[in-house]
Amino acid sequence: MEYKNVSIKDVIEKINSRKVFLPAIQRKYVWGDNQIVRLMDSIMLGYPIGTFLFWKVKKSVINQKEYSMYEFIKDYHERDRYKNLPAPQPFPVGSLDETILSVLDGQQRLTSLYIAIQGSMCRKLPNKRWKNDDAFPKKELYFDLHSDKTDEDDISYVFKFLTQEEASKETDERLWYRVKDILQYSMEDLTTEIILPNGWAEDKRACKNISLLHTRIVGNEIINYFEVEKDSIDSVLDIFVRVNSGGTVLSKSDLLFSTIVSHWDKARDEIDKLLATINKIGEGYAFTNDFIMRTCLYLLDMSFALKVETFKKDSVLKIKDNWVKIKKAIIDTVKLLNEFGFNSENIISYVAVSPMVYYRYKGGNFNADSISEMRKYIVIAQVKQIFGASSNSTLTSIREALKKAPTESFSMNNLKNIRFTGDRTLKFTQDEVDALFDSYEKGAYTFMLLSLLYPNLKYSQKGFHQDHMHPYTSFDEDKIKELVLPNGSVIDDNLKMEWRRRRNNLANLQLLEGRENESKNATPLMEWLKEPENKNNVKFLPSGISYELSNFEEFMNKRQELMSKQLKKILCL
Repeated sequence: MEYKNVSIKDVIEKINSRKVFLPAIQRKYVWGDNQIVRLMDSIMLGYPIGTFLFWKVKKSVINQKEYSMYEFIKDYHERDRYKNLPAPQPFPVGSLDETILSVLDGQQRLTSLYIAIQGSMCRKLPNKRWKNDDAFPKKELYFDLHSDKTDEDDISYVFKFLTQEEASKETDERLWYRVKDILQYSMEDLTTEIILPNGWAEDKRACKNISLLHTRIVGNEIINYFEVEKDSIDSVLDIFVRVNSGGTVLSKSDLLFSTIVSHWDKARDEIDKLLATINKIGEGYAFTNDFIMRTCLYLLDMSFALKVETFKKDSVLKIKDNWVKIKKAIIDTVKLLNEFGFNSENIISYVAVSPMVYYRYKGGNFNADSISEMRKYIVIAQVKQIFGASSNSTLTSIREALKKAPTESFSMNNLKNIRFTGDRTLKFTQDEVDALFDSYEKGAYTFMLLSLLYPNLKYSQKGFHQDHMHPYTSFDEDKIKELVLPNGSVIDDNLKMEWRRRRNNLANLQLLEGRENESKNATPLMEWLKEPENKNNVKFLPSGISYELSNFEEFMNKRQELMSKQLKKILCL
């Protein structure tokens, strides 16, 4: 093997002309915008950006052995185009010696350069819904030609992904230039077609920066690589693992994934399809390759420690042979989670889902009793946080218990006597239930507990929100400062602080369908309950007391008693 050097423009042209691809053993693209910006800054500074390792292989060998290759992502979309498309196969072969290059090391850097200098980036805006197309504006990489290199700045040359509208808002401080346009020009053309027509000839900083950008992208041979020539993917995998286990940040599941693909060529497509399916169920989830890897091993009663040695050829083929059944069990379970009202916003432990999948995979029924008990399990497992640092031993203990249990019905009685690390169990004591009312403020955990108290809501059909019985804003200073309490005294500062602490606690929360929650909004509880329909539908509403804010203390205590009594029936096994 010998080192070779090419310019960034040259390697991009090779990708465009379909001479460079990604092998199936590569992980998905994971870089963030900030990493791309820093890479571009390093290039402008003339810093080395690392050596690349390419696999030079004949097209005829790829076709003969049916190796999977993938295209580079050009226009990245966080929701719709976040994975690489498969390359056309079989490859058209002009001659038996015709080769391609496949990237073994440098995929993240090369993909980032390709997106930055040829494509676009669409990431979700904060506070926008995942299913809203407008939440993903198309942005391209721009370079601020007024960037000023100083020793003090962390970033010397300013790059940023911008929409066309954002980039057009030039100021004296910023002069944005779309990076991909630099590939069109020679250095001579850059002056005659860009600098002079735009009136930048007198702008020394802009002239210097755009010329330097051209030099780095078009002129300098920055891409330093060497080629590996092997026909066997097993040999290539060995090189891949050796290279990536050095300093590159790869998770264990990434290496496992590459091992699986070497034995099951279509694994990447199958797992990507499964993840795309389950992560789009309901309001959406964030299941990962890691979850799929571990769960496959878990279902097949194998060791599920994330080690490369675990995925021997026989193990991978066992997964392949049972894939249809594995996939169905996972999809069925995620659909059930959706019925329970879980999504990426309120599920804390994805690891806790694997035992539910195991039950389904082994032929478990999703009858009414099982569904009720599984709802109880997933809430308890997360609220009691049994999947912590010792998640593997916890999973093992639960699997052993499920093996002995009948599959006709899922029952917490089969799990209640398991003792986990730290002497934790899936059982609640009476005192532990009472403590829940002061342990959690409005969030994922309170939603889980409310879901047990509101088991009959159609979570998968409507979006249910956690609503404050006494509105959150009712405790603002201007509304509470002169509040007269039932005993005739005026509320003092200590009691105000106490009430503000408790307003977010479980006893002041209920589940309302989204539209009902919006209509209630900041309406005082007393006013809202004047509507007979509202009063009749409220659960755990203490009777015989005032619902005025001034009676907040008694309301909370009485409602907590009602809710606690019901939770004890559910949780104290």
